[in-house]
Amino acid sequence: MKAIVFSDSHDRVSLMEDLTKKYLSRIDCIIHLGDCTEDTAALRELGKPLFQVRGNNDYDSLYPLERTVSLAGKRIYMTHGHRQKVYWNTDVLYYTAAQEQADVALFGHTHVPYLENEGGIIIMNPGSISLPRGGSGLTFGFLTVEGGKITASVMEYSREGIRKIKSL
Repeated sequence: MKAIVFSDSHDRVSLMEDLTKKYLSRIDCIIHLGDCTEDTAALRELGKPLFQVRGNNDYDSLYPLERTVSLAGKRIYMTHGHRQKVYWNTDVLYYTAAQEQADVALFGHTHVPYLENEGGIIIMNPGSISLPRGGSGLTFGFLTVEGGKITASVMEYSREGIRKIKSL
């Protein structure tokens, strides 16, 4: 099971759509971590399950602020991160994911990629596919569950191509 993970698209959808189409035959689902949920309209038409949460710039109530989904038997906690105060640290995020008995915690909000194993929980922020901060480029992620093992990668897109900047 492989998911492509986006966050903080902020109405700039063409690259997100192009990347999803590029990897469509290699992914099983799409994850969007908020800001802006309406950006995923074209992704819904691609025939893959789409899991999303809303962020601090999403004012509809179609999507939850947080959710836990199961991918290939592993629990994935998803949130945008603004309510967990992720600008300061990932402590609240970690404890919430632990309460959810999650194997992975996904968040966005900071526009800065982050990937660490904290106390046995993989914590990942794919960064922003449209408005990067903190010196990073345009980034997104992959989450793979295979044979009961989870791997996560943060990828950076540039004119030169796509490169992996971190993986666990």
